Amino acid sequence: MKRIYHIEPIYKSFVWGGRKLIEKYNIKTNLDNIGTIYHVIAIPGHLDNTVIEAGEPLSQFYKNHPRLFNCTEKIFPVRMTTTCNEGNQSYQLHPDDAYAMEHEGTKGKVSGNIVLENTGKVRRKLFGHTAKTLDGFKEMVENKNWDKLFQKIDVPDGDFLNTPAGVVHGGKGDGTIMATYATNSDITYRFYDFDRNDPNRPLHLNQVFDCVNIPEAPVGPIHVEPLEKDGIKLYEYYSKPKEYVAKRIIVDGKGSYEYSSFLFLACVNGEGSIDSIGIKPGETLFIPAGYGPVELTGRMDLIVLSYIGLNQA
Repeated sequence: MKRIYHIEPIYKSFVWGGRKLIEKYNIKTNLDNIGTIYHVIAIPGHLDNTVIEAGEPLSQFYKNHPRLFNCTEKIFPVRMTTTCNEGNQSYQLHPDDAYAMEHEGTKGKVSGNIVLENTGKVRRKLFGHTAKTLDGFKEMVENKNWDKLFQKIDVPDGDFLNTPAGVVHGGKGDGTIMATYATNSDITYRFYDFDRNDPNRPLHLNQVFDCVNIPEAPVGPIHVEPLEKDGIKLYEYYSKPKEYVAKRIIVDGKGSYEYSSFLFLACVNGEGSIDSIGIKPGETLFIPAGYGPVELTGRMDLIVLSYIGLNQA
């Protein structure tokens, strides 16, 4: 019997968070701010969505129902969030799998994001660094020579920005709501946190120096035109085996979509239904692997997450 599952979101407050996500998605919460809505994440004992119909954490649901995922990874592989940075986010990077497994006992992190509010703006971001040697990088970090250290890249709203492991990023937010797709990890190494000296947000200078790309990896935005087919606009942002699959579907009326692997679909604007199951902003549904075509009805904007292994490339 084919079945679609609801995923309960997790809301998290951050020092750089604000009220915009709360207001946009009409979230009932006692939190003073929300920086991130975790639509899909499965880190046991830390951040682990509940699969409502099963009454199980997503990490356990993945282990107990392998046929629904048709995925050979031992650990659930991907995550997806919406985030709104309304303050100062630390300067940071994420380790690759090899380093994270050796030092943290978990996977590293590769991610990508896209601005959900397409205002036509081109946003200048501090992303990547200019150092040619590790000693040069250390010197600029120790002297807080941020203007010299950071690359500045222009990212038009609507373009996708992938962040490989080891790429430095962060900085001042402008209250923009973004979708972020990533591997299933929560390992962040900070090298500057605006002198907040918060014991809950320690710096990790040695780890940063171990993991930073020297020279920096080639980085820049990716412009994707939608494919209009079967009544939908389909944006295919990124698909790399062993990392993540990032898509977006916009429906205005009726359409359909089919994908062989599992899918998570989170509504970020509008509302409608997926195979007659209603979905509103902030809600997420899970479609098992091999489910077949899903019927999409309404006016809605869906961010879509999946995964492919090496044998599926």
